[in-house]
Amino acid sequence: MSGLRVYSTSVTGSREIKSQQSEVTRILDGKRIQYQLVDISQDNALRDEMRALAGNPKATPPQIVNGDQYCGVWASGGGGGNVTGGH
Repeated sequence: MSGLRVYSTSVTGSREIKSQQSEVTRILDGKRIQYQLVDISQDNALRDEMRALAGNPKATPPQIVNGDQYCGVWASGGGGGNVTGGH
């Protein structure tokens, strides 16, 4: 696959996940960066794909991938978010 993908979920009870997903998409939209939003709640295979790319069987969204290159997880830290954990 090519292009930037943001793995997210439309079904979560976690306020933190919802907030992080919103922050990622807001920043990418604000910078006019094109990306594909992949909703892992639609298919367990998508969740498994996200976790395999992240190299973590317990990874949760949002996760960011560029092509087949894992970029990291979005981590907020008071002063804004950062992509962490990329290879």
